[in-house]
Amino acid sequence: MHIGERIRELRVSKLMTQSELAGKGITRNMLSCIENGSANPSLSTILYIAKRLGVPAGFLLAEEGDEIVYRKMSNLSNIKRAYTAGDYRGCRSLCFSGCPKPDDEISLLLASCDEKIAEEEFFNGRLHSSCRFFDEALNYAEKTVYPTQHIEAEARVFFHYMERISSTLYSDVLDTAKELSVVSTSVFSHYNNTLDALDNGDTSVADDFLSSVSPEVFWHKHIRIRKMILQGEHKASIKLLLELLHAEISLNPINLYIVLCELENCYREIEDFKEAYRYANEKIALLEQLLKEI
Repeated sequence: MHIGERIRELRVSKLMTQSELAGKGITRNMLSCIENGSANPSLSTILYIAKRLGVPAGFLLAEEGDEIVYRKMSNLSNIKRAYTAGDYRGCRSLCFSGCPKPDDEISLLLASCDEKIAEEEFFNGRLHSSCRFFDEALNYAEKTVYPTQHIEAEARVFFHYMERISSTLYSDVLDTAKELSVVSTSVFSHYNNTLDALDNGDTSVADDFLSSVSPEVFWHKHIRIRKMILQGEHKASIKLLLELLHAEISLNPINLYIVLCELENCYREIEDFKEAYRYANEKIALLEQLLKEI
């Protein structure tokens, strides 16, 4: 790519016309000749054009391999600023636009951003989208030399939980047979493990969870209810579930689905089939939304 092509590519990417880029420093015709390769710009012209484009002059003069370095360096501060601020979607977009050929550092940032976005999608009830972002995170994690097992560990937790919701939610790339040297230490991972233990009738893990997680957290409330259900306290559980359902703070789609499932099961256990049928229908309608492809 000669310098004129690089100038034209940058100008177009910034939605600038030739007249806007030329400004008062050079003529539009001169810029046109530079872009089509019929004229070579002087050093002063290169410095002028680079300033108008907002890039280092060295970027316009770089060989193709160096171009990637210049592109990354000119965008890195904005990339890091977005990541530090928790703007993972913005950071991801900046990585793609500024570094079209991700190196190890950018691949790590993309893996981290995708993993965070996948979690957001999960709790917002966009489950197939969550799966795709987790898979993309795992793919980028494979491309970097930096340690990324914590990303895979977190992905395993969420995919394991999504299996509870639907068999259509799975990873195309996760290798569950691979042993990891790290495990997720997140509260959601602890919650997930506690549900597994309760499914097997083990309440000791639940006691540990309840003592270590704030009672104000939804997962604490759910584990408490699940333990009560296991002990046959269905009517008391229904009361607590209805309080969650009608609380002033709305439940996110995943937590709402959990409450509807538990209400259906509890009403069935006390043989109130009318209410069980009601909540089963609400659960099915919500599940259709959770599994909708976006």
